[in-house]
Amino acid sequence: MSVFAISNSNALACGAVLDGYVITGLIGQGGFGVVYLARDTQTNRTVAIKEYLPTTIAGRMADGTVAPRSTELLRAYATGLKSFLREANLLSELSHPALVAVHRAWEQNGTAYMAMAYYPGKTLRDVRLARPAEMTEAHVRVLMMPVFEAVAELHAHRVIHRDISPDNILVMANATTVLLDLGAARQVLGGMTQALTTILKPGFAPIEQYVEDGSMEQGRWTDVYGLGAVIYFLATGKPPTAATTRIVRDTLPSLSDVVPNVDYSPGFAHAVKRALAVRAIDRFKSIGEFREALGWSIFAKAPRVTAVAEKTVTLAALTAEDIRRITAPEPEAPLVAALISSPASHLRRAPAIEQMRAQHAGYEPGGQTWWLIATLLVMVLATASVVYFLQ
Repeated sequence: MSVFAISNSNALACGAVLDGYVITGLIGQGGFGVVYLARDTQTNRTVAIKEYLPTTIAGRMADGTVAPRSTELLRAYATGLKSFLREANLLSELSHPALVAVHRAWEQNGTAYMAMAYYPGKTLRDVRLARPAEMTEAHVRVLMMPVFEAVAELHAHRVIHRDISPDNILVMANATTVLLDLGAARQVLGGMTQALTTILKPGFAPIEQYVEDGSMEQGRWTDVYGLGAVIYFLATGKPPTAATTRIVRDTLPSLSDVVPNVDYSPGFAHAVKRALAVRAIDRFKSIGEFREALGWSIFAKAPRVTAVAEKTVTLAALTAEDIRRITAPEPEAPLVAALISSPASHLRRAPAIEQMRAQHAGYEPGGQTWWLIATLLVMVLATASVVYFLQ
């Protein structure tokens, strides 16, 4: 998130106070909200604050409050406001290192706000445009695995993101990624006030999101399309052809046709193309299916690594055995990111890795086999001894 001086009349001025937060800068703004940089006056920590401000139907008044532009838009504005608060409360209840962390949400100035963790990173789009040569299959995996896990977490709570794109994914300095907000209010307002084609991101939205009458159901497969589109963008540097233009004749080229000089495996390319199928029935039905097809399987019950652990791993070096343990065959995604720039000659054991290894011991093939054999052997000998003495 880059910060620049506030100058737009739609944004609050620096120094404005929002329920215990002082605005110190502007991170960004769009048609459905403004994101500020702010300081928590109690803890003195830096946060990002998102303000609900759908400029197509509402505007900033002279006293700083936000209000609908007409009485006819009151219902749409109120519905979007409720959706915004519902999204904020949902995200505040979820805990995943690759999901934006929301501290709290509240109503003020006739609108609503959510205070979030501040992530000093760059969007995935900017990273791809700045370093196209680095987008190998392995690097795409490092960037996208945490996002896959974050989306799977949302799906476990029966929540569909519906707005997965390179602009909604931030990349930190240590290559870890964070998936930003759901854009729930934007979706609601789009359905109530204008054609959805004006708010969807061409290339990243599946065909069912363009249908406004509800005849095409949205679900986990909708986010599968978004993830596939992001991977396609990372590999090729441009989004796939919009779904609306592929209905009659699907001419979407495969990764090998667009970037023939990059070594993407056939299984990887095929999985991405299936995820981008126009018809939902032809796509993967879950994030797990898509991940398996890409060859990105992970430990089913592996504990998540906290931000503190990620920092520890990034700062500490790793042994060759640690690298083998994490990278093959099923890595812990946040830790893989820490290995990108770690030269083998500088490696030593990291406490966070040792803890993870201990926690994962039971998941290694054969990791507990000898304990089982020993236990059964003891039971057999004990039973035989009892039978012998009773005879």
